Amino acid sequence: MTGKYAYSFDQEDYRGAFDTREAALQAGLSALRDRSDMPEGVFVGQWAEPDIAADGHAECVIDAIRDRWNALEGDRAFLANLTEQQAADLDHHLATAVRNWLVKHALLPRPTEVRAVSHHAVPMVHHVASPQGERETSVIGEA
Repeated sequence: MTGKYAYSFDQEDYRGAFDTREAALQAGLSALRDRSDMPEGVFVGQWAEPDIAADGHAECVIDAIRDRWNALEGDRAFLANLTEQQAADLDHHLATAVRNWLVKHALLPRPTEVRAVSHHAVPMVHHVASPQGERETSVIGEA
């Protein structure tokens, strides 16, 4: 659902997962027909990707690898001279792996936050149907 668009009438309860902002707006305008009240507008926003905290784990993984290696081999020099760039590279790969694993097993949390909200006024209806064959106006005093 991330990257998708939703609509709301109150900026709290967002509905849908549309591919474009325009599609969400059209769905919101169509949903107006089912309402008994007229909201001040239709709000359209994009679902924000939830922070799954998949980054920042490289140091813990490196420490765990070192501890297991030291327990088996007793060689404290293993991975002792890693650069910040190497640790950052591992962190990037770990975050990607965690995210892919969550996606594969459908474990990603649903987005709960909407960003980049735009407000669209509700179109006013100016058409009033008149009975067939009757004039809309008449001259005063005319029967």
